[in-house]
Amino acid sequence: MLEIKQVTELLAREKSFFLVSHVLPDGDSVGSLLALGEALQQLGKQVGMFIPGVVPHKYRFLKGSRQIADDLVYDGRSTIIALDCSDLDRVGEFKAQIERAPKLVNIDHHISNQYFGTINLVNTLASATGEIVFSLLSEMGVNFTPSMATALYVALATDTGSFKFENTTPDTHRIAAALIERGSNPGTISQRVFDQRPLHYFLLLKEALSTLELYCQQRIAVLTISRDMLDLCGATEEDMDGIVNYSRNIEGVELGLLLYTGNNQVIKVGFRSAQLDVSKLAAKFGGGGHAKAAGCRVPGSYLEVKTRVLQEAEKSLQLSGVSEGDYERPSCGQ
Repeated sequence: MLEIKQVTELLAREKSFFLVSHVLPDGDSVGSLLALGEALQQLGKQVGMFIPGVVPHKYRFLKGSRQIADDLVYDGRSTIIALDCSDLDRVGEFKAQIERAPKLVNIDHHISNQYFGTINLVNTLASATGEIVFSLLSEMGVNFTPSMATALYVALATDTGSFKFENTTPDTHRIAAALIERGSNPGTISQRVFDQRPLHYFLLLKEALSTLELYCQQRIAVLTISRDMLDLCGATEEDMDGIVNYSRNIEGVELGLLLYTGNNQVIKVGFRSAQLDVSKLAAKFGGGGHAKAAGCRVPGSYLEVKTRVLQEAEKSLQLSGVSEGDYERPSCGQ
């Protein structure tokens, strides 16, 4: 791949780098950022790491996580590397500064990527941006430390749902095996990232499940979380991570939605499906993501947005030709 050669040459040539990733960071964004950051530091480069928001608690065990800053002050000269961002809107308040960069490397795996970099290292077949970073560092001949291997294993494990999602490929498992050989510990990672949750997460999950609504002859499931729910449970937005999957996991449901009403003017919508390409559905509202997991932010009131999203969701089901398995259902309608 020509792009990976261009990136390796740039990393060898340049001296100073700003690494950035997206709002509401996940395991792939944090893990990819930390692994690449440590590798560049190992090569004697000056490195700053930035995320527009707080690193979720469950990823703070990763080495270097406390070096990630939430306030970007760009020097106007350094090379910026954007990781796991399908477009520059994903970097939130950093966008205006990043657009000034003379050299901007875009490393990503989303099918909705907008190729916004001066160099675009985009592989939509990769299960996670962490896969691309692994290939890049391997090409550079970097010495993988256990902490780098752990960060990249977290990247792969989180974006594949512990290697359960359909985006998991033979390459994903081969890279995971290589990371274990280099010092990552799957048991420890699983415990820290997937198994341990604070009490307020379960209180929030209880509230979210109480909002469950089924539409389209139970083919669409909708969960809702409000700011009041977060306050009631002592939770934060990061505690919403993964709750949308409960809507998809109901037997017979083909499309799961989570609506978050934290901002009265903008509703955040998460889409999950095992059958539909939900990135196309999210794109209708200016969003994007993966084929089976996507999201968007839609201006409007809760009821307005919910109605519009459900209308488009039902159209998508009707046009998809998705098999309904053993379930006999009439045409869509609440």
